[in-house]
Amino acid sequence: MGKGDEQAFRMIFDHYKGPFYAAAFKMTRSVDISQEIVQEVFVTIWVKRELVAAAKKPDSYVFTILHNCIYSHFRILARERQLKSKLGQEGEESENIIESLLHEKENKIILENVISQMPPQQRLIYKLAKQEGLSREEIAKQLNISPNTVKNHLAVAVEYLRCYFKKGASAIIWAIIWKNL
Repeated sequence: MGKGDEQAFRMIFDHYKGPFYAAAFKMTRSVDISQEIVQEVFVTIWVKRELVAAAKKPDSYVFTILHNCIYSHFRILARERQLKSKLGQEGEESENIIESLLHEKENKIILENVISQMPPQQRLIYKLAKQEGLSREEIAKQLNISPNTVKNHLAVAVEYLRCYFKKGASAIIWAIIWKNL
């Protein structure tokens, strides 16, 4: 078989096919996987035919090839499971993050629509205070009004938002409003 004698290979194939399949099936409990492993073993034997022929114990050598093929199958299977698990976790986390960002964006759009329904002065003061983070004094100075007027407009704006969202807004939007207050 060392020189590529196909007849010698056929004899080895006929001799070892049954025991190889039995060993592979015992380990994998799968007909298809066992057949693939046996095929891989015989391909390896053919590729390494010169080494098989030169081995002091050819039986041990070919069963070592079988063992290595089975072991390789389980190692690949373990890597695939680990990767799937990791991708599954990352995929779920990624989906949750994306979903959360989409909800937040949608809720901000709803909040902007509600704010746009406020009277112009009230809307401007609310945006300066809650979205740009200016203090009452800074807003009063910028708009040439008293800090007390800013305080009153903010109180009315916040009350308007509370009433609007008590009538059926989602808890997430309400949380955004409270976060901005």
